[in-house]
Amino acid sequence: MLPICWASNSRGKIELAVLSALNQIALTLNKLATDLIWFSTPEFGYFEMPKEFCTGSSIMPQKKNPDVLELVRARSAMMEGYLVQLNNIIKNHISGYHRDFQLTKEPLLNGIETSKSTVKIMTLVMKGLKINKENCIKACTPELFATDKALELVRKGMPFRDAYKEVGLNLDKLKSEDPVKNILSKKHIGATGNLGLEKIKKQLRDEFKQLKKEQQHFHHKIKTLIS
Repeated sequence: MLPICWASNSRGKIELAVLSALNQIALTLNKLATDLIWFSTPEFGYFEMPKEFCTGSSIMPQKKNPDVLELVRARSAMMEGYLVQLNNIIKNHISGYHRDFQLTKEPLLNGIETSKSTVKIMTLVMKGLKINKENCIKACTPELFATDKALELVRKGMPFRDAYKEVGLNLDKLKSEDPVKNILSKKHIGATGNLGLEKIKKQLRDEFKQLKKEQQHFHHKIKTLIS
């Protein structure tokens, strides 16, 4: 009886959980696309988009439009739309099956396909992306390291409240730092000098192994069922 009740009341919820997870990926790609759009403009010039992913203007010969990134950004809105669509389909029903649930498959499948193609295109963009190291370093002006200076004073024994005020009143006296050295000096997990990518890669490898085992188990059960 319990499995029947669970199946009856979980209709659409599994699909909703999948779309919710995919929506988080879409939001991350949205932010990445937005950052690249802004920071690849001539005013910043931190990045240069691959030419094959940019189009020209119908009137301005010099213009390069980051169309792919803008479409990735828009797809994030589409993903959220699928999530809202599915959520509204499955709510406001009494227990049991309703024909409405037949319509839960379309937003789910659309969301999966949209996510797969968006990740694929962003992978190609990142592979061809060029970084202007000189412009990035030039943008690291002394005031960006004000917090580091305040924390340095704290390590010397000054209360943070006083260190904060001391640095804030003397921003014009801050000296330039080597941004690369500063970035690499931060070693706690997740920091700029220790992103923990190897740990994440290991976790992903372990997850894929577990997924493969579950897939094999699933296919075995299906084969047993129909034989």
